[in-house]
Amino acid sequence: MLASIKGFWKACRYGDLYMVLAALAAQSINISVGFCQGFSAVLLPQYTHEHPSISYEQSSWIASLGVISNPVGALLGGMMVDALGRRLLLQSIVLPNLIGWLVIAFSETYVFLCVGRFITGFTIGMSTASYIYVAEITTPEKRGVLSALGPGLVSTGIFVVYSLGAFIHWRRVAAICAAVSLLTPFLMYFVPESPLWLASKGQMKEAYNAMFWLRQNNNTAQQELMEFTKDRKLDESMTFKQKLGLFKRRSVLKPFVLLIIFFAFQEMSGIYVILYYAVDFFKSVGTSVNEFTASIIVGGVRVFMGAVGACLINSFRRKTLAAASGLLLGVAMLGAAVCDSLNGPPLIKLACVLLHVSFSMVGFLQLPWIMSGELYPQDIRGVMSGATSCCAYVLIFVNIKTYPQLENLLTSNGTLYLFAICAILGAAYCFLFLPETKGKTLTEIMRQFDDEKKEADPEAGYGKQTSLEGKPVQRRHSAGAAVSLEKSKEFAKQWVQGKSDMSNHRE
Repeated sequence: MLASIKGFWKACRYGDLYMVLAALAAQSINISVGFCQGFSAVLLPQYTHEHPSISYEQSSWIASLGVISNPVGALLGGMMVDALGRRLLLQSIVLPNLIGWLVIAFSETYVFLCVGRFITGFTIGMSTASYIYVAEITTPEKRGVLSALGPGLVSTGIFVVYSLGAFIHWRRVAAICAAVSLLTPFLMYFVPESPLWLASKGQMKEAYNAMFWLRQNNNTAQQELMEFTKDRKLDESMTFKQKLGLFKRRSVLKPFVLLIIFFAFQEMSGIYVILYYAVDFFKSVGTSVNEFTASIIVGGVRVFMGAVGACLINSFRRKTLAAASGLLLGVAMLGAAVCDSLNGPPLIKLACVLLHVSFSMVGFLQLPWIMSGELYPQDIRGVMSGATSCCAYVLIFVNIKTYPQLENLLTSNGTLYLFAICAILGAAYCFLFLPETKGKTLTEIMRQFDDEKKEADPEAGYGKQTSLEGKPVQRRHSAGAAVSLEKSKEFAKQWVQGKSDMSNHRE
């Protein structure tokens, strides 16, 4: 606790406070994501009690429809985040979120309930823009812990909705979720747009003002902005064929494949099944604790361990943390399966499930989402992050929709063994193949995926590379940055104008 207070004081003292506040504002959208993900766990028991005629298949659709629209939201968000900007997109997410919750709160039929669940699912898909924003505004030292706030706030939202659902009717819970959805656009009003995105659009004056707000230091703001924009080539100078070629680079395809495999192991480890079917899951597994109470305990454990995970992410290497987390949650689930097979004490099974949830929050759950905002080049980071999230949400949907059938096929005991095996295999995969990003600038991360080793200037991050047309150009992947590599007269003119504005902030 004292270390946390000391760290926060240092953040305030050395000018990181504004950066932290901006990251918190962006990550606040994940509270609504937690509401969306956890709502079905409290809705289904109440709704099926009110409508006993609802079939098991219909119940699975209520749960999974909150996921099926996630891929569409992720794709739309990926395209819009580069066109509209990170800040405006995060503010605009309130529209589908608010509409969806109001439809749920006032729904009178099963169909309208499903429509509301489908609409709120867009929020989850589009919310991945928060990870891009945080990755671009933070320093390498703070990027890990501030990115880990996202999953932590998701867990907070889940805990809140579980707690409300145990005592309040699901319609009132939906109305509360609708009110909370207004939080993010309100907070984002007070923070700036990503300086990197502004610079990529040639808005140098606005980019400097945003960077100065975040760093509260004139020299630091100028230096970082120069690093962002030093060798930028305007997007319009590239042909459509060249832009398509950007997606064929090794630095794009390799991290995409690595992340999708990571997500596949994550989904099959049972993390999201426990999340979406918390009450029904504990009922089927069989514990001596009331199912609603058990789900609240799970929510509380997720919040606490999310905070622990945020602290650990700055102390351990990414692949070490992911591998250890996957191994431990696999062993915990294996313990639950063995206890179930031997008809052991129900409290032991509950303890094993809680350990599974705990260990998932220190690496295996949050790291693929965090890394989706780190691993891709700046020029197509928004699109590729959206595409990766889209594929991840498809996997989650398949996992959630097929869980009832899987449980009928393998029994609840068999599904526990399956989750345990997949988690252990995922741990081995992370240890062997996951790239390391801890403490590295976005330049250094990009360099891991280059086709060839380049002779690079350690300060500027230059490297010679062949352009899409076969002509030698200089490509630079700086701390967020940069895409391309020829200066234009228009850029030079804008930079001179920006420099004159910078002088007004000097002491």
